[in-house]
Amino acid sequence: MGEADSPAKREKYQRRVKEGLDRAIADPHVTETELDLERDRLVIFSDHHRGARDGADDFWRCERAYRAALGYYLEEGHRLFLLGDVEELWENGPREVLASYGDTLALEREFYELGRLERFWGNHDDAWRHPDAVKAHFESDFPGLVIREALKLHATRRGARVGLFFLVHGHQGTLDSDRLGGLSRIVVRYGWRPIQTHIRMASTTPAQDFQLRAAHDDAMFEWASNRPEHLVLIAGHTHKPVFSTPKSMPEPAADDLRGRLDKLRKKGATPDEIADVRAELELVCTAPFGDPPKEMPIPCYFNTGCCSFGDGDVTGIEFRDGEIRLVRWLDDKYEPHPQQLAAKPVKEVFEQVRTAAGT
Repeated sequence: MGEADSPAKREKYQRRVKEGLDRAIADPHVTETELDLERDRLVIFSDHHRGARDGADDFWRCERAYRAALGYYLEEGHRLFLLGDVEELWENGPREVLASYGDTLALEREFYELGRLERFWGNHDDAWRHPDAVKAHFESDFPGLVIREALKLHATRRGARVGLFFLVHGHQGTLDSDRLGGLSRIVVRYGWRPIQTHIRMASTTPAQDFQLRAAHDDAMFEWASNRPEHLVLIAGHTHKPVFSTPKSMPEPAADDLRGRLDKLRKKGATPDEIADVRAELELVCTAPFGDPPKEMPIPCYFNTGCCSFGDGDVTGIEFRDGEIRLVRWLDDKYEPHPQQLAAKPVKEVFEQVRTAAGT
């Protein structure tokens, strides 16, 4: 039974998340910055869960795709936002993790030295909420680094503000990750980690749709849709990408498989070849057991997905050419390019948010 498996529990769960996010956005120390939609480029990744390169490490499968993405965005002039749970500190000590991924940290350091890196803490790396811990572990390579809880990002166009993005990891208010985080850390480190190390099982499976599915997504959407600032929330934490849209979205994986199926039939492929593709198509077109996905009438909530998928891919949110985009690395051909999964002009996003609010 889950934390939000009945209407009454779901209401209580949403109230806790609301309280956590209300606290985060009201913090007087929250930094505000701007994103020029006509000039700036930005990419947001979260939930790497970098460990010690053992069987419990969820990042090592994704390292090649992630580093390819960093090389691309570094040369393209993007700012890099790391939205929490970058290090897996529930299972490992900080020194152990940082020593395991020196080359990846060196790439991130290039962004930092150019003034293009922002880091956030999540529940699995909440040790970084303490400035002394950040200084002790990062000062030599990232002097003066600040790892923040949240940030207000004002989208601008031709000098005028278009709307407000609120960036935060997204665990705020949850019982296991925020309120009882210390107990959860003990359970993960001394219970789950030894099991995962032995069986080497990935913790995150790739998502097949980008709509609301989990109760936590519901709670974050409800919070964003009722804020007086008419803001747009960008979070991580759930490991499932969400791309807000008021219309039904085509499923990229399904569209690709339908195309492959048509080509196989036209060229007279064997029944076995056709059967394999048809089985994969039916798999991705069938929602997993649990709550069905929900369309969002207001595009006020986006989720990065994660950098710890078991198939080695990573997903992130990209801003470029006035659009917000959901991207995956590697692309469909498994080459080092971003695969655009969804896109929408930022101006339209905020117009729809304000229209829904009647302003």
